Amino acid sequence: MPTFKEFREVKSQRKTEPGRGFDARDRQGRREGDEDLWKRKRPTKSRSGMMIQEEIIRPKSLSVHLPITVKDLASGMKLKASEIISKLFIQGIPLTLNELLDDETTVQLIGNEFDCEISIDRVEQNRVQVTAQNVREEVAATPAEELMPRCPVVAFMGHVDHGKTSLIDRIRKSNMAAGEAGAITQHIGAFRCHTNVGDLTVLDTPGHEAFSAMRSRGAIITDIVVLVVAGDEGIRAQTEEAIKQAREAGVPIVVAMNKCDKPGFDRDTVYRQLADHELLPEAWGGQTIATPCSATTGEGVQQLLELLAVQAEVLELKANPKTRARGTVIESQMHKGLGAVASVLIQNGTLRLGDALVFGDYYARVKTMQDEHGHLLTEAGPATPVKITGLSGLPQAGSEFVVVKDEKEARSISEARQEGKRHLLLKTGKSAILEKLKGGDQAAVQRKSLNLIIKGDVRGSVEALRSSLMKIHSTKVDLNIITAEVGEISESDVQLAAASKATILGFHTQIESHAEQMIKQSRVVVKLHDIIYHAVDEVRKLMLGMLDKVAQERDTGSAEVIAVFKSSQLGLIAGCRIVDGTIHRNNMVRQMRNGEQIWKGALTSMKRVRDDVREVSKGIECGILLQNNNDVKVGDILQAYEMIYLDQEL
Repeated sequence: MPTFKEFREVKSQRKTEPGRGFDARDRQGRREGDEDLWKRKRPTKSRSGMMIQEEIIRPKSLSVHLPITVKDLASGMKLKASEIISKLFIQGIPLTLNELLDDETTVQLIGNEFDCEISIDRVEQNRVQVTAQNVREEVAATPAEELMPRCPVVAFMGHVDHGKTSLIDRIRKSNMAAGEAGAITQHIGAFRCHTNVGDLTVLDTPGHEAFSAMRSRGAIITDIVVLVVAGDEGIRAQTEEAIKQAREAGVPIVVAMNKCDKPGFDRDTVYRQLADHELLPEAWGGQTIATPCSATTGEGVQQLLELLAVQAEVLELKANPKTRARGTVIESQMHKGLGAVASVLIQNGTLRLGDALVFGDYYARVKTMQDEHGHLLTEAGPATPVKITGLSGLPQAGSEFVVVKDEKEARSISEARQEGKRHLLLKTGKSAILEKLKGGDQAAVQRKSLNLIIKGDVRGSVEALRSSLMKIHSTKVDLNIITAEVGEISESDVQLAAASKATILGFHTQIESHAEQMIKQSRVVVKLHDIIYHAVDEVRKLMLGMLDKVAQERDTGSAEVIAVFKSSQLGLIAGCRIVDGTIHRNNMVRQMRNGEQIWKGALTSMKRVRDDVREVSKGIECGILLQNNNDVKVGDILQAYEMIYLDQEL
């Protein structure tokens, strides 16, 4: 092997040779005689190295939590996402890379297809759920020495205007009925009543048919249902519904036959109707407690309270005041100064200031707590209704709440639930779009649509109003509820209404002062109502107003052409005799010849002798000039008609 010095000498010698320079062949050592000299070798890749591939080891078992995306599942199983997508497609489940799988059976079947046993990790699910037991199961599982007696929760239910609120007023010596719009209850209320036979927690539910969901909630969270029946009217539609809801909830029923002071009060008729609904009264040998009473005079009210106390003793109602609080949201609303406010009923445990709650998709840290009289409380035990503030949003009426460790945990659970709800909405939205595309409903595209923004005072009223509006059936106008929120009508609502060409419907709420000017400028229609059936009628009227009137021809008379006169200036004039009805000068005319219509148009003028006339009756002759018509023959029939416009029905 030559040294670098020898190589440099050879290189310098080549440069001195005439006619040849140092080129690429010299650099690569290809010249003759250079075999012993240094030459640079081109690096070569090892063929065996190029063929080496990392071996993929797929897991035989895997633990996942639901819902999980197709991409994440493929990554955990060490597979290509396209392999899982193709397997799902064969099973009739078309999904994309980032869509969610939330069905346990489907995920495990995919694992079996690729020899991987998949188990579901429920740690996160259990954390978000907080507890799998309902309140009654939790109380039943509590040791007997930790349980303490509690007062009963009594729901007053029945038909509208049968005296539920008046009866409660008599019990708690108040006058709530006077403050109700339209003299009907449109909210669910909760009160603590102190009587000489013990405390009662009373729920007052609306009787109007639109508030079915509220009555159902009242039956679920109560211990005893007081079925208020007006003795002069008997059982009505909402009374029957209340009986059904109480039975579904497994709650005992006590019947209060109200208005016993009225002349038309008929106890036997009420007994017979109760028996027809399998509620045989004790007076007839049954087990249903039924007592007459009067909210006006107070007669029988004391006896009703005593019966409720006896029923509560039989039920042996107990709760654990030392555990974390659990209960149900009765109502929620937006307060100007306090923000989101919720009325809740504590069913077990004790709620304290500063406790962190989770209800549905929202959470709270209790900042203030008040009873129904507005008195501030520091803690509240079982069967106590309170109003709380410090909420992250307005929970749905009927949502269950439970106290958790701290606010951080409550916020985390709330966010996880909101994420799950978003996934569900996306999935539902996609299914609806696919269904619409498959259906190809062209008629729906051509139908008119009424956009509506609903604002109400409390969540339950908004829910009831929305439910009632969605029951308006129409094949010609679609009702599109853009938003249904709680609070006053604000500037943002007006802006949304202007952009979407919507009508704002306010129920038991007002317009913010700075939004009134914007309403005038943007010409947004705002309808305010305090009574629910007036609001529903208003929306129905708006839907009817969107429909075009239907034009219809109404015949007024007919004439026979008995002569035709030519005029150089006017053309042909038909001499006619009126054979039926009356022909007016402003009528439209159909020209009939041999039973077929040959012309249709307006009547220009009508004369008798030389005088213009407004109308001609049966049996009278006249001259008629038809507009732009020179084809008139003797024997033609001229049928006069007028256009009328009829309102359509939904």
